Amino acid sequence: MSLDDHFTVRDASAADTPALAALLATTTDLALADGARRLVAAAPDGRLLATLRLDPPLGLQTPRHWYRVGCTVHASAELRLFLRQATLLLGNDLTGAHELTDLAMAPGADDALQALVWAARHALASNPATGNGHRLIAELPGLRDAQGRSPFWDGLGRPFCALDPAEALARHGPGWLTDVAALLPRQLLYAAFLPDAAQAAIGAVHPSAQAVHDVLQACGLRWQHQIRIDDGGPVLEAS
Repeated sequence: MSLDDHFTVRDASAADTPALAALLATTTDLALADGARRLVAAAPDGRLLATLRLDPPLGLQTPRHWYRVGCTVHASAELRLFLRQATLLLGNDLTGAHELTDLAMAPGADDALQALVWAARHALASNPATGNGHRLIAELPGLRDAQGRSPFWDGLGRPFCALDPAEALARHGPGWLTDVAALLPRQLLYAAFLPDAAQAAIGAVHPSAQAVHDVLQACGLRWQHQIRIDDGGPVLEAS
């Protein structure tokens, strides 16, 4: 599919591996899981401008967890009290959704990444096998300080698991989040009990991912009050 002769959207091939590794800034295995697709947008000269991976429905074999950000109100007319409180509840609400991962783009290639997101949405909508399962999500990284520490994790996760999320990810892979979720509280939590820095990180996107966030929003993905359990980063959704 050619778009204004500026770039071409297509499935990635084995020949793209070196360019993908550079674009994603990774040396990890770029192999795809069963049912996943990796799309790229290439310039006329062959340079890769953007990429993403469209994963099959998630959480159907190994559970995935998120916090849902809710709201509760404590009110008393007699005391003239009306207090709105943010709440967090651990759950699996997004099970069965397709996921966009490995989103990356060259500087100034926002339109190329936007074309890939629309192509992924079109692929889901036009595939009869998905039925009504057109729900699409994308997790974005949350706030971290200059040392790479997550204030959200320090305020909520670390009292239950001393591991640093970045270190645990490098050591155990993405599956560590499923294991650590078993250690986190299942009861409704009041965000007001968290430190101020942890509260401020709820649903906040890391500045390095702001451009990707803006592309996803331009493609119709919105925050529906789900956040990552490791750093509080937002999960954008479309259906």
